[in-house]
Amino acid sequence: MDCTALPAEHASHAEAIRQAKQAKQAKQAKQAKKTPDPRRATMFHTPIDTRTANATAFGRYPATKPLQFPLAMDLCRDQVPDSADCDGLRLAAAARKSTSTHAFLPAFANADWRVFASFCVARRVPAGFRVMIPGRSDRTLRFVVEGALWQESAAGSRDKVLAAGTIVGEDALFSDAAGDLDVRALEDSLILELPLARQKELAASCPEIGFELLRAGGAVIAAGGRPSVARQEEVAAN
Repeated sequence: MDCTALPAEHASHAEAIRQAKQAKQAKQAKQAKKTPDPRRATMFHTPIDTRTANATAFGRYPATKPLQFPLAMDLCRDQVPDSADCDGLRLAAAARKSTSTHAFLPAFANADWRVFASFCVARRVPAGFRVMIPGRSDRTLRFVVEGALWQESAAGSRDKVLAAGTIVGEDALFSDAAGDLDVRALEDSLILELPLARQKELAASCPEIGFELLRAGGAVIAAGGRPSVARQEEVAAN
């Protein structure tokens, strides 16, 4: 008897097993095409919240809370620490007491005054020091914190004393023309200077404060142009 020859039923059974195995392999291959690799699914389908938690320090912001506009974050008001001895607050106090039409009176809160002063350069000048020279194009704004200045114009119509709390050279807010004012210190004085470059920085960083600067400076220019005010100041100067 040939032991290597399989009975007919054994051969058919082996063929059925082979076909079942092939069908199973084909089914697994078909499912593999439909189901993505779990590692790829983790890479490309990770929820935003999970990715935010694992992001770099630059991107670690709550995904459920939108970022605020810089102006709403009060960056300007928070960048300067509170100080009892602040030139800006002293300028504000002097301006509130001043009766001059040159008084600088913007609608600033105390924090705004500190921010405003942080953009200025404090400068102490001796008596007789020439602060402004006629014929020069000077876009720097100046504010008297202590002491007093004497202002003269070529026509003599703008001669006056500028005491603490006043603005000097307000025309520079709106004009590039050379000024006609000759300004000297009557006594040892402390002034805050705001050059044009810093005016632009202030307006870009803190637009609300920059707007109030324009508004207050424009109010001084408007007051000086009123005939009744001009006559009163001319009488006071004489």
